[in-house]
Amino acid sequence: MEEVYDVIIVGAGISGLSAGIYACRKKMNTLIISKDIGGQALIAKEVENYPGVERTSGAELVQKVYEQALGFGAQIVQDEVISVEKVSEGYFRVRTLKGEYVSRSLIIAAGKLPRDLKVPGEDRFKGSGVSYCVTCDAPLFRNKSVIIVGDGNIALDAALLLAKYAKEVNLITRRASLSGDKELIEMVLNTPNIKVLYETSVKEITGTFKVEKVLVETLGKGSYELQVDGVFVELGYEVNIEPFKSLVTFDERKQIIVNNKNETNTQGVFACGDITDTPYKQLVISAAEGAKAALSAYEYVQRLSGKHAVTVDWHK
Repeated sequence: MEEVYDVIIVGAGISGLSAGIYACRKKMNTLIISKDIGGQALIAKEVENYPGVERTSGAELVQKVYEQALGFGAQIVQDEVISVEKVSEGYFRVRTLKGEYVSRSLIIAAGKLPRDLKVPGEDRFKGSGVSYCVTCDAPLFRNKSVIIVGDGNIALDAALLLAKYAKEVNLITRRASLSGDKELIEMVLNTPNIKVLYETSVKEITGTFKVEKVLVETLGKGSYELQVDGVFVELGYEVNIEPFKSLVTFDERKQIIVNNKNETNTQGVFACGDITDTPYKQLVISAAEGAKAALSAYEYVQRLSGKHAVTVDWHK
């Protein structure tokens, strides 16, 4: 029999993970589905304005919230959502690249999604060597050879983290020189197991059951293959509203319109974080919006079951 979740959360940035914590605390059967873990928070080199945390990095903050969500019982699946539909009153079906899931409520916390390489073999090996989350997957490539495709600080940070685990890291950039903070560039260039391939692009990813080779092309050198175990894509982020277009309404900036309880125009569907029309895109606000969305989803599921919903403290 198909498992029915109380809530499915699409997105595992600070907002989605915070929603997961609050949903689990309410004893909701909770599934979080996301292409990566952390989202845009991973870009933040220093975070100094998160209450109760004097100073940290976005990646460190994400890791703590991620571990909290797991600790409270959230199930987290790294996969890409391709469609969501309301199949009947109180039931939603979420389709991903690898499966289907059913829930009684839905929280959209997709934020901005990692950009794809858009090359042959990428979709086939997602989760089998192709990754969009260095923070999550770097330890899986201990003593292996990997490539990172990208530029700027996010790619430089990713290369430095991977270099602590992998025996060989190839940083692939289309540019003739690295861009980003001077300090990070110097660290990358001075790390023995990082090699920078300039003016280079990936053409194809191949393998049998997992990534084994990558076909690349370098300006002036032509095409050749690299034997690698993993491909990390660090090309920045974009908004993908396609899976939700039939469910919710958007403003002119393709942001989901929500009310002060993070409800959308569809009953049972809630949204939080950067994908909504909430004007301030800050980590602490995303976390708070995730908590609100989870409490609203809990209230909705309770009503569906004919049970008592959220009690406001000061009404006692």
